[in-house]
Amino acid sequence: MTELSPIGAADPVVRQHMRLWLASSVVLGSLLNRDIVVRSRALARDIDESLRVFAPHPAQEHARQLLDDQHSCIIVGPPGAGKTTLAHVLLADHQAEGFTIIEATNRLDDVHRMWDDEEKQIFFVDDFVGQTTLDEGAARVANQDLPRLLRMIRESTTKRLVLTSRNYLIKQAREHHERLDARKLDPYGCIVDATVLPSEIRAEIFYNHVYFSRLDQRQRAQLAEPSVYRAIVGHRNYSPRLLEHAIAEIIELPAEEHENVPGTILRNLNNPAHLWERLIEEVLEADELALVLTLYTANRSADHDLLREAWRAHLGPVATSDADRRFRRALRRLEPVIVKLDDDRVEFSNPSIADFLHEHLAKHPGLVGTLIDSAVFSDQLVTIWMTANGRRRGPALLAAVTGQADRLRDAVLRVKDWELLLGEYRNDHEAVDARFVVALGEPDASPELVAVGLDLLSELERFPNPGAAALHQVTVDVAASPVSAWRQRTEKLAESTYAATIAEINDWDDVDRFVSIVDELAPLSGKVAAESEEEIESQRLAVAIEELEKWSDEDHEADIDDNTLEQILDFMDTEAHHLDEEADRARAYLERELESFTGSPVPLPPEPVHCPHRTDAMFSLLREGE
Repeated sequence: MTELSPIGAADPVVRQHMRLWLASSVVLGSLLNRDIVVRSRALARDIDESLRVFAPHPAQEHARQLLDDQHSCIIVGPPGAGKTTLAHVLLADHQAEGFTIIEATNRLDDVHRMWDDEEKQIFFVDDFVGQTTLDEGAARVANQDLPRLLRMIRESTTKRLVLTSRNYLIKQAREHHERLDARKLDPYGCIVDATVLPSEIRAEIFYNHVYFSRLDQRQRAQLAEPSVYRAIVGHRNYSPRLLEHAIAEIIELPAEEHENVPGTILRNLNNPAHLWERLIEEVLEADELALVLTLYTANRSADHDLLREAWRAHLGPVATSDADRRFRRALRRLEPVIVKLDDDRVEFSNPSIADFLHEHLAKHPGLVGTLIDSAVFSDQLVTIWMTANGRRRGPALLAAVTGQADRLRDAVLRVKDWELLLGEYRNDHEAVDARFVVALGEPDASPELVAVGLDLLSELERFPNPGAAALHQVTVDVAASPVSAWRQRTEKLAESTYAATIAEINDWDDVDRFVSIVDELAPLSGKVAAESEEEIESQRLAVAIEELEKWSDEDHEADIDDNTLEQILDFMDTEAHHLDEEADRARAYLERELESFTGSPVPLPPEPVHCPHRTDAMFSLLREGE
């Protein structure tokens, strides 16, 4: 069987300092020849591709150590740094050790659903709080469930968990969700940043991308020239993702544009937006561009058949009787550089495409109106609105969308079925739908728009699926709405939020969140104002008793942070609840923690040793066609 990397496999230095499995045919053969269970064929293909281009680096050993010690790892870094690639490497590593790979595509929810006590499983959640913008529903689920899930995984010898996230999204999530703060997540964190990798590792990543690409030998030889690969490897915008897509662009170029391959890659590194800009603004035909823009309105991914329907609506009158054939042709031409097809779903091949489209729409506000006018599914409109209101999108896109408020109102009335979604189902989609329509309210809103808003609010009151955080946001928005018919629902929504928040209380942090939400709800509901003080005290007491009862086990160690444990001990009348002995154990634990605390950071594993001549040697072989 072909080995993963002919250069890496032959290098004794890598064998000595990094786990050789990556460069061995054993793991790759295990992936290809054993009966493994993964959630989609696309994941298996993606892992295969990641193994080919990955080069061992310090973050790999750090991540592996976290999985060995804590059983969980959260890989964080900037866009395009190689977070998902590292995750794929870890998955393959554990699959070779007998773990079943479970891709939890529906955020963290799938982990519990697929949990099997009898099986060794490694769960993978890519972009667990959002791809390019914060997914508030996913962040809420993580805030509610992740700390408890991390404890469950740590206590199990047969379970592992790998999460990835962009660094700025984790920061945003922490600002709004206290249970995702640094104290709880940092012990599981592994930072990946290609810009700080040693030049030898950056060179090996670039070498692997070239070696396993479909570039011909003449093109490879150009890229293997010392002056070329050194300029690429040392570039300030170096990124594995940019390399991957820049090489893919070269393959797609007409033959007459193949002459200056190094220039093409360096141009894309100098101006990363140029990569997608050229494809979208110059290369794509009208049908293909329409498909890209339509998929953008689906947020993450789209059902194949519904995407075809939305695409036809986007084309409008130019959609002819042969539209199905044109759709298949456009989809085929976009694969695999722009989109990928996984069973019955279509999604962008890389989140950076959506990043570019955010800026593209901001510069071309007329396209925003076209997308609104052609939308046939409610989540297309909601995606446009949510994206514009994203914290990192900037004022240009927000202005482009808010300037189309009348068109949005007309489009809302055109949607017939708010339950039929082009994109993936979201836990909080009912709440987001309601917030979107409420945001369009004005004092003289049409009766039809008011009726749509009331219907959506009634759904929330009957079936509060989104959870406390999402209901809280809707309640605040409705209370401030200029539409009196919507404001009249404020009290009932406040009471639904109050009940949902109580149902989600599991620990001390949840009680603190409950207190902050009650402060806003009490002025909106007499019932909440009358009951909340007693309820807060009752919830604090229940959580405190449950936590201290764990210390009846003499070997118990705290699974909450020291500050929270101190707060619980200060709050509790341990004598009245016959928990004095447990409280003494907890205090003794805190004293030991204080004595052992040094304040020194946990050192990262040392960087691997590299032979200075190795980079030049491997590119020399590439120039010679070996």
